[in-house]
Amino acid sequence: MRSVAQSIERVITIIGRLSSWSMAILLIAIVTQVTLRYAYGITNTALEDSLWYLFAMSLVLGLSYTMMEDGHVRVDFVYQKYSDKMKRIVDLVGIILFLIPLYAFLLWHGWDFTVKAFLRGESSPNPGGMPWLWLVKGLLPLSCLLLLIESIAKAILIATGKRHKDGRIHYGS
Repeated sequence: MRSVAQSIERVITIIGRLSSWSMAILLIAIVTQVTLRYAYGITNTALEDSLWYLFAMSLVLGLSYTMMEDGHVRVDFVYQKYSDKMKRIVDLVGIILFLIPLYAFLLWHGWDFTVKAFLRGESSPNPGGMPWLWLVKGLLPLSCLLLLIESIAKAILIATGKRHKDGRIHYGS
């Protein structure tokens, strides 16, 4: 089970790194858009829409990596005082009772949301904007699937591993 969880986390790491590179592409697109608009008086609706598409992609695909790296917000002033055993219990209970049901619910409804957008052929509301808005909406169920899988992997690793002093999971040998 632990090797499956570690394999999941390797895939999540690759997706997280790709997500971080999309931020560099987003920065280049923003600089290009601002330069065209203010230096040359040129506006390009498709380019402006692509900024939103890239931002959405960067954000939602990076969430599972953030979760894997414990980069999410938590109430550390309480959590840090817990023993390692209590931290493991709190993390497992939180994942099993809250995260897994939440991500499953959002995946289910996000899929329906995406399918409806696809069937309607949703595109940008801006004239000359980007088509395929349903692709952006499709990032919601994809992100929830990745978060659901990462939650399961994290629960397995917590249940079978130890934690370092900094709170990170130690996978063992």
